[in-house]
Amino acid sequence: MPYIATRRLHDTFGKKVSRYLSYRKAKRMYNGINRSMMLFEARYLKSKMSHT
Repeated sequence: MPYIATRRLHDTFGKKVSRYLSYRKAKRMYNGINRSMMLFEARYLKSKMSHT
């Protein structure tokens, strides 16, 4: 949930919960991308380096 959507929640607790959930989602996305990049590097880049 973007920060603009949190402006509808007038209380501070609602904003904190919303921000926490958005950070968790971003971290989950980052971990997924990082895992994919590691698999890509392991599969393609390291095998090409050993051939040279």
